This record gives sequence, structure tokens and C-alpha cells, in this order.
Amino acid sequence: MNDLFVHAATLEQLQANFWAPRDPMVNEDGLGNPYFSPYMVFWSAVAKVTGLGTFVVLKLGAFVNLVLFLTGFGSFVSTLTDNRTAPVASLVAVFFLWGTGFFYWSGFISFPSLIASIAYPSTFAVGMGLWLWVWLYRLLYGTSRSVSRAALTLSIAAGGTLVVLSHQFTAIGVCIYAGLFLARNHRRITRTTLICFGAIVAAVLASILVWPWFNLLSSTGGVEGFNAVHKPLYTDLVKRYSLLLFAVPVLAYRLAKDKADPLVLTVLICLAVFVYGGASGNYFLARIFPPVALLSQIAVGIAVAQWLGRGRRQIQRFYAAAACLGILAGAVFQSGFVNLLAPGAYPEALDETFDSRMTKGDYRWLTNHAEAGDSVMTTNWDARAMAPAYGIFTVMPAWPDPFLGDVEKQRRADSREFFKASTDPRRRAELMTKYDAQWVIVVDMDTAVLEDDPQFNWVDERPDTGVREESTGRGRQQLFEFLGR
Repeated sequence: MNDLFVHAATLEQLQANFWAPRDPMVNEDGLGNPYFSPYMVFWSAVAKVTGLGTFVVLKLGAFVNLVLFLTGFGSFVSTLTDNRTAPVASLVAVFFLWGTGFFYWSGFISFPSLIASIAYPSTFAVGMGLWLWVWLYRLLYGTSRSVSRAALTLSIAAGGTLVVLSHQFTAIGVCIYAGLFLARNHRRITRTTLICFGAIVAAVLASILVWPWFNLLSSTGGVEGFNAVHKPLYTDLVKRYSLLLFAVPVLAYRLAKDKADPLVLTVLICLAVFVYGGASGNYFLARIFPPVALLSQIAVGIAVAQWLGRGRRQIQRFYAAAACLGILAGAVFQSGFVNLLAPGAYPEALDETFDSRMTKGDYRWLTNHAEAGDSVMTTNWDARAMAPAYGIFTVMPAWPDPFLGDVEKQRRADSREFFKASTDPRRRAELMTKYDAQWVIVVDMDTAVLEDDPQFNWVDERPDTGVREESTGRGRQQLFEFLGR
């Protein structure tokens, strides 16, 4: 599922009203919504100061996130082994050792997922989380001569705050590994480092409490909405995760050598939570799986780098060779996404690769008529997903928004009622007035409900720009203006 446009919509609302933004998708109060994370606030400020467009700023964010992830990844793997080829081998495993089908989901660092979600807060949080583990290692082992203990403490406190406020799912995995790492190395904790850890925890908690855009401690949201979004992560398990079974032997080997190995224990704890989520119907717990994959893939990469050399037991060399074949197979399964690396417009290039429930092209045609802050009545997927990226709200949100609660349910029900053939014209006018909607978007096959209603005037048709912008089986999108205001 492509979240690009909802992140663009978040930037649009922050630029429109920095301290009191509206909800990114619908015209409701946005304060309290975790979409307004430090990551998004920073890039909205950049856009506002420089005058750069929303998608240009997202490109900048993508570049920063890529650098953050790659440097953090290499540094983290280097804390686990002194083998110089291990970071490269591990990175290849992270990219391709997934399942027998392509897999992309924000926060899951498969090759296609990293490309598709490179500009997202989840990718920023993963990259920063890797650096937090590195800084924690350096603080405990004192391996960084050029960086003082105070600087490391400040970096961990600042980075921890950014991760917790930018992507809470990622923060949980980061904290689990950090806690297990400290437990494994408790003998290295001195009075000074204990004071540092206390300062870090205090700083992070204080930052969470004073963050003005949402209160993390009260932003529980609706579990039902999260479950609906994440249920697909428990389907097609072979296609999504089967090649990760290559990690089982090396994880068992590591655990046999060190019963307190934080890497293995983090995998086991997160995997147990993932399994519980599927068994209990709490599908939102699928978001705890990324650390399972990431750390397992790193373990495989390290084993491959170490065991392919001479002087290793035959079974180790055999495993390394088999793992290489598994990674190669994974590369074949994911290869359909390579074209995203080619130069091209962003987000149009996504459509060339993700022939699924992806938004198509751009949506600038609507801005020729509707203004930022206007609302559109529509049930069309592309319209609901893309219009908010240009500052234009929709009555019915594209994505489930648990933080709207019953408001979202009512909006969805009212939108469906609006387009029923049996709905009275007066009721349609009431719904348009209720949500202060000025526009209606509907495809050709569904325009009959508006054609004989004098309250609505046809304005425009979504143009054909040469990009396969939408499924035209039911006709192109039509824009109507509501005249009954």
C-alpha cells in the first residue's frame, strides 16, 4: 500500500497551519494525530522556508534517509563482527532474503520496500534506530575516541526522542534490542554510564510530554482500524517471509554460543508477539515483525561473510553456499522493482512498478478548480488517496484513520449513502453541507446519480496524460461542482 500521498498531505497541512494543522486526509482537527511527527514537522519547515514544493522536499527526505540508513546499517553490523565484508553481505540479505513474492510495506526493509518508502518517517526511524544501537555500543564499550560520553548521551537522547515520536512501531523494536543489549553487558555499566542512561530516559520522556502536535501517551487510537490495515501482513506468509527460514540454523548456532545474545533474543521476543497477534486477531502487532526480519537477515549475512572463507567446517561452508543461493533466489523474486532506480518522475515512476492498489500519476488537474482547504465527496480510491497531497480534503479518507474514531465511520457511511441511487437529492445536499464539501468526483459509470440534479454542475474530466492514471473500465473521473451552498 502506497503511503506517499498521505505523507505529502501531512506536509501540506503543516505548511498551511504549522501549529494547528488539520487532519491530513479530512477536514477535521489534526492535533493529536501522530502523523505530525518531528520528521514531518522538520521537512514542512524546510518547505516553508525554502519555498520548495512538497514532492521536492520528499525527495530531499529520501536522500537523507538513504544516507542515514546505509551509514547506520554498516556501523551497526560492525559492532557485531570485525569481518569487513559482513556489512555488504548483510545488506544484500536484508534486501532480498524475504519470500517467494515481491514484498513492500513501510518499515519492512526489503529492496522494493526501501525504494518505495525511502522518504517515509518509518525509514527515517529505522536508520536512526540503527545509529542508536551503535551509539549505545560505543557508550558502553568506550570505542569512540573522537566522541565524548556527554556527546553520545546527548545523541542517544535526541535520536531516541525522534524515533519514538516519528514511528512508534519501530521504536518498540529499537527499545527491545537496546534493553537486551544492556542486560547482556550489565557488568560494563558503571555509575557514570548509569547516570547517562537516567539522563537519556528523562530527556526522552520530557520531550514526549512537551511535543506540541500530539500526546503520545494518550494517542492510543482505534485498534480496530489498525487491525484492518495490518491484517494483510498475516496472509501469503510463504510469499512474504519464507526465505527467512534460512536464518533458523544461524540463529540457533548463535544462541548455543551465547544464551544472552541480544540479537537472537530480540528476534524470538518479537516473533512471539507477531505470532500472538495473528492467533488473537490483534493484527496490528504484525508491525513488530521488522526487527525479526532485519536482525535475522543480518545474522545470515554475517554467517555468509565469515563461513565462506578457508579454515571453516564443511557444514558451515555448505550453509553459507545455500544461504547465497537463497539470497540469489530472493533477488530474482524482487527484481521487478529494479526499474524504480532509473531516472523518472516521483511519484509517477511508482506506477510503472507497483501494478496494484497504487495511485496513478499525479492529481494536479484538480487544483485547476479546487483550492487548498476545499473538500471533495468521492468514493474513488485515487481521488481519496491523492487529493489531500495537494491540500484538498476528501469527505471519506483513503486510509483507515484510527485517530478519528467514530468520525471516520460516519464519514464513510455518509459517503456511501451519497452515491446510492435511492438517496434523495435533498439528502445529498444535506451531506454536502454537513461536510462543507464543494466538489464531487465520480467515474463515468456512476454519474447518473448527479446528471438530473440541478444542484450539481459538471466541470471537468481527469485528462489522459499518457500515464495509466486509473482503471478506466468504469470510465474516467468526472468533477462536479455543488451549487447548493
